[in-house]
Amino acid sequence: MAEITKKQILDKEDNPQALEDLYRSDPVKFKVSLLSAAAQNPASKLFEFWRVRIEYEDPALPFSVVPIAAVMLIAAFFGLLVRIPETFLTETWYYPRFGPFFTLLSVATYFLYKNPNYKLSIGVAIFSILTSIYLILLPDWQSFNKPDWHSDSVTMALIHLPFTTLILLGICFVQRSWQDTKQRIAFVKFCGELLMLSTLILISGGVLTGLTVGFFELMNMDVVEWYMSNIGVIGIVSTPLVATYLYDSVLRRKMQIAVLLAKVFSPLFFIFVLTYIIMMMIHGNSPFVNREFLVGCNGLLILILSLIVFSIATRSRDSKIIITDYMNVLLVGATLLINTLALSAIIFRLVEYGLTPNRF
Repeated sequence: MAEITKKQILDKEDNPQALEDLYRSDPVKFKVSLLSAAAQNPASKLFEFWRVRIEYEDPALPFSVVPIAAVMLIAAFFGLLVRIPETFLTETWYYPRFGPFFTLLSVATYFLYKNPNYKLSIGVAIFSILTSIYLILLPDWQSFNKPDWHSDSVTMALIHLPFTTLILLGICFVQRSWQDTKQRIAFVKFCGELLMLSTLILISGGVLTGLTVGFFELMNMDVVEWYMSNIGVIGIVSTPLVATYLYDSVLRRKMQIAVLLAKVFSPLFFIFVLTYIIMMMIHGNSPFVNREFLVGCNGLLILILSLIVFSIATRSRDSKIIITDYMNVLLVGATLLINTLALSAIIFRLVEYGLTPNRF
């Protein structure tokens, strides 16, 4: 690549297109030469424009950055909070109850540290205490006398608890701006990006774990159990917190992987849902009599809803209609059909089997 010199820029002072081409060929070298040319010819309005352009810094609202030391302390606290009680409690009892709860609570603590709010902090503390008491009093979901038996009611309670904690996380995220639509959409985007970053971190952590265990095995040292019980557990619990720090403080909330993936997969999921409905009609599968099929429909609805939300999260009212929008409309139509079947099946099962949890 040819060197961009001050002389080249001075010669092209009256040719804005040529200056733009030089800039795009090598922005770093262009900046150095342009600043030198602007200093030599301060009367040039074009050079002054370029100087302002390349030295421009976003004057947006001051963006507070949480220190990495604070993130490490929060991660260590909640990691130990999950790890230490496990030493005198059974894993099957403790982790399903407190693992997801403390994981999301650590992220909520991050936002409370970033934007201190005394009343909200008291509310989070009260919520944490009451939830912990509830989880302690909740019956065991599995019987040791009957290994194959488990309580569906307790299982459903443990499944829905993270969603309750997610609402608390959303309140800590938006705080006083809860009426601002942009802030609520920002939280939805945050959830998607948090999922993407957490997945990448877990994959990287899995590679590191494999290398660590493998190299120690070369020395005839079995560290799998110790590593997973200590480093692994704390690492998994800290993953969403680290992902939050990366998205919020490092990337400044500018990553849009979840939105991009949603736009890519929306047409594919429409094809899948359409095929699913056709095959369901051909094979005669019915959510009215098949409980697992009904659960699958509900899971599919949540997944499709997430895709649609992330697809439109960055759109404005003035955005032009593109083919992705038509695909989303078709996807919503197909989803509404499945939703109608699922709701009908739920009402049928409530009338047929009563309000108590059924397993038929």
